[in-house]
Amino acid sequence: MKLPSTNRIEAFSDGVIAIIVTLLVLEIKIPEFEEHTLAGFLAAMTPLVPKLIGFAFSFFTVAIFWVNHHSFFHRIKHATWRLLWHNNLLLFFLSVVPFTTGFVGDYPFDRFVVAMYAFNLLLAGVAFSMMWQYALVRSNLAEEKTSLAERKKEYMQTGVYGLALYAVAVVIALIYPPAALAFLVLLQLAYFFMNSKTADSPLED
Repeated sequence: MKLPSTNRIEAFSDGVIAIIVTLLVLEIKIPEFEEHTLAGFLAAMTPLVPKLIGFAFSFFTVAIFWVNHHSFFHRIKHATWRLLWHNNLLLFFLSVVPFTTGFVGDYPFDRFVVAMYAFNLLLAGVAFSMMWQYALVRSNLAEEKTSLAERKKEYMQTGVYGLALYAVAVVIALIYPPAALAFLVLLQLAYFFMNSKTADSPLED
């Protein structure tokens, strides 16, 4: 019997993520100009600065999830029912990101709003980690011949430790929101530079 491929999971995920990043920019409304001068332009644009920063950060964050998702599925040899639903859970939490991003853009210094945003990213990370652990540790759906011990070590390094840092961001947000936002920026930069170590490794389309 031919085992189901991951092609439909990847195609569906790419479509959903494309919609998510589109919704991010739709949270930024075109401002109304009272004066068509430089001063009027700056006055209209200034309130949008938190939303523009939030858009840039969330786009970058969703892009990191997408790159990791792309890499992950090129390691998987076939799809299963459980893998489908683990992936759906990840997409669910990523789909909430435009809402929490817009909320932070309106209230960037509210501790509960920033904590909710960090918690949203934590839940997306948990969903990805659960999928990773199911496919590459518990069910051994990996194409490559890496040992179980090596996959468990990778899971701890890329999954568990990262989730702990997202949880720290939630706690920091409840104490001092600007510090939590800065912490999240540093965390995403760390993910980016960790992934860039394999930037020259070939990936199939």
